[in-house]
Amino acid sequence: MFNTVSWEALFRELRAATSSLDQLFPFVHSFYAHRSPLYFSHCSCEDEVSLFSSESGTCQGDPLGGALFALAHLCALRAIASEHPLCLFPSLADDTHIVGPLEAIVPAFYTLEDHLSTMGLTIQPTKCVAWSPSGLPSSLSLPPGFTLPFAGLRVLGAPIGSDSFKASFMRDALEVDVSTIHQVPLWGILR
Repeated sequence: MFNTVSWEALFRELRAATSSLDQLFPFVHSFYAHRSPLYFSHCSCEDEVSLFSSESGTCQGDPLGGALFALAHLCALRAIASEHPLCLFPSLADDTHIVGPLEAIVPAFYTLEDHLSTMGLTIQPTKCVAWSPSGLPSSLSLPPGFTLPFAGLRVLGAPIGSDSFKASFMRDALEVDVSTIHQVPLWGILR
């Protein structure tokens, strides 16, 4: 999503910012007012680099890129939250969650999709998950492509769900960590 956010949306939200952020507009505009080059190589060992022209997304290597994306995303989330007061929209970068009553989350999803599309952003339904601790009713009409986990899901790397789901997650995580530790050369000395 970072690579597709509309520059027009970035400019609009930066100009509308009520804090001192709006003072950044001339600086940001100087970098985003014209197409910018993106450099691409098939592997780091190649000398050949391809050049692409970019007209959306944050610029490659821009230290403000994440903040600019977050500003545009935040404005969309505020609008959505006011339209769907029964739902919460916790987000980190471009990972947005919709938390609320089952009957409210699907309309909120479609509103989120509409607002993000005005910024040049699209949601990938195959990366979307619908889950409820009490289970989802078969009458709930979800958008196509959603994953429907039975026992739980991961949010920002943490397990949420049944006790058995969380225990399984922790066992798997510990197993991976232990196998990684055995690969460290000094591990044999420290035992």
